[in-house]
Formats: sequence, C-alpha cells, structure tokens
Amino acid sequence: MCYKAKQNLYSYSCGPVSSHITSFATVSFDSKMREKMKKMKDTVKAIVKKNINTPEKLLEYVEKSGTRVIKIPYADKILSYVGEQEGFITPKSGFEALYLNIVLNKKIAFKTPEMFVLRDLPVNIYVMSHQFHKWYSYKMELPGYDYATQENFKRIFEFSDPKKVQQLSYSEVMSLKEALRRDVDAIEFVLELSKEQEGSKKTLDKIKNGEKARL
Repeated sequence: MCYKAKQNLYSYSCGPVSSHITSFATVSFDSKMREKMKKMKDTVKAIVKKNINTPEKLLEYVEKSGTRVIKIPYADKILSYVGEQEGFITPKSGFEALYLNIVLNKKIAFKTPEMFVLRDLPVNIYVMSHQFHKWYSYKMELPGYDYATQENFKRIFEFSDPKKVQQLSYSEVMSLKEALRRDVDAIEFVLELSKEQEGSKKTLDKIKNGEKARL
C-alpha cells in the first residue's frame, strides 16, 4: 500500500520507493551543504590571506559586517564566568546574557547578539583565523550555532559520562555533532593556512599559546 502525507508533498511511502526518495533527499542535502561549506571556506581563505600580515583588519571586517567587537581589560576573566573564551561569542539569553549586558553594555537585558569580546592586545593571526572561520560559518547559517547546542558544546566533556549522553534527545545529539564539525572545520582551516604560510611549524601549539597570551 502506498500513501502520501497530507501536509508534506515530499513524503511518499511505497515499500522500497520511500527509501529511495529519502536517500535521494539526504544525498541532495549533503551535496548542497558541501557546496555551501566549500564556498564559505574559499571566501574565508581569500579574506584571511589578504590580511595575513594585518590581522586587525579581520576585526574591522567583522565590525563592518554588523557584529560588534568589544575590547575590554580582563576579557578572559569576565568571559570565564559564563564558560566562554576570548573571541567569537554566539548569541546568549537568560542570566548569561544579563551578566554580559551588565558588564559589557552597562544595561539590563536578557539577550545578546553575536559579538567578539577580547582584551586590547596584539592580534594573533592563527587564533584570529580560527575565530573568524567560526564567525563566518555562523553568518552563513551553518548548523550547530543555536543557543541550546552551543550550551551543550561548552559542556562537551561532561558527555563522556554515559548517563549524561542518555539525557540528550536524538536531535540534540545530531546538533551537537554539527557544532563539533564547525570547530573541527575551523581548526583544519588554520592548519592548512599554516602549512601554506609557514611550512611544518606546529600550528596547534601556536593556537594554544596564542589563546593563553592574546587573541
């Protein structure tokens, strides 16, 4: 017996046929996503390489695109209270947003837009490239940047406990997987950039040391 959902013209079940339609839709979606990600990566690479010796201009690019850049003393310590690090901060809500608004904007509000928050120090090109890649992914509306997923992502190591994992729904697990992909994509981008610019230097150490010292 074959049937078609009333409110979904793309849902059609007829034995093996439904599986083929589902598979085709999945392949089509994955193909479009890969194409979108490749386009994004090429664009980010061109912007970063153009400013490889002037990383401050990446922050100017961010500001001109409508994302606020905040430089403030002790930014690292301020952000640590909400489990964040210097760099790109996704939109917040609730008490995290209230805290950031009071400290950064001197106002009371329970929502914040995306922003960059960092100390006023020289910019490390590799750490900045990593954060810039994540920001551009967010602006391109790639999955994994919604508030709930980002909150889970901050607590990623808690999910080494099977009991914690079991508390997540299937959709939450899949969204968390996307957030991890975005972070890995950004790291791989910096590694490729480093190989092109400086050969075999240990970029991951640079990122680690750069995060400790400055963005």
